[in-house]
Formats: sequence, structure tokens, C-alpha cells
Amino acid sequence: MDLLHGFVKTSNFYDDLNFPQGFNRSGHFTIQEAELLTAIGKRLFQLEHQLAEPQNHTEQNFLTMCQTKREAETRIESLWHKYKSVTQGRKIHTLTGNMPKHVDNALNELEGNY
Repeated sequence: MDLLHGFVKTSNFYDDLNFPQGFNRSGHFTIQEAELLTAIGKRLFQLEHQLAEPQNHTEQNFLTMCQTKREAETRIESLWHKYKSVTQGRKIHTLTGNMPKHVDNALNELEGNY
């Protein structure tokens, strides 16, 4: 069992949906952060979504952080927070609504003149 920063190392992690050019070229992560995400991101994803059981104290602390939404205490936890904030959709606010009838009628009348 290979460990990297206390996490069990699995196969490389790629997020082609959010980062089709890779973590390195996204502009969101440093070279070291991109390498760490590639190396242990899959394990972090599995732990967060409870697809794997924690194998040690470090992984258990990470899982606790994900479940309780507490602030990150380690470099890896901070990196995962950063990844999550970049990949979660931005909230978009729009102003929409129905036109008042008198405006809609006036527009219809104008269209008839052209």
C-alpha cells in the first residue's frame, strides 16, 4: 500500500468534464497542486463520496472534514476545498418576468406599422 501525504495512492485522477486540458493548464492550480490532485485526487473523491473506507487516521480526518464542512487544516484538505470551489457551478442571477399587458399591446401595435 503506497501512501502519499498519508493517503492511499490509487490510479491517477482526471476531471475531463471541468478540466479538459488537465489541471496544469487550467490556471487554477500551481504545478505542485496539479500533481497532487492527479496523484491522490481519485482517493479524495472516493473518500468524500464514501466509495471507499478510510485506511488510516489521515484519511479519517479528511472524511470528517468533508462530512462536517469544517475548515481545512492540512495542505491536502485546502487543495480539495480549492478544487471543489472551482468545480462547483457559479450561481447566476437573471432578471426575468412577464411584460405588463400595456407594454405588450404597445409592442404589438408597433409591429403592425412595419
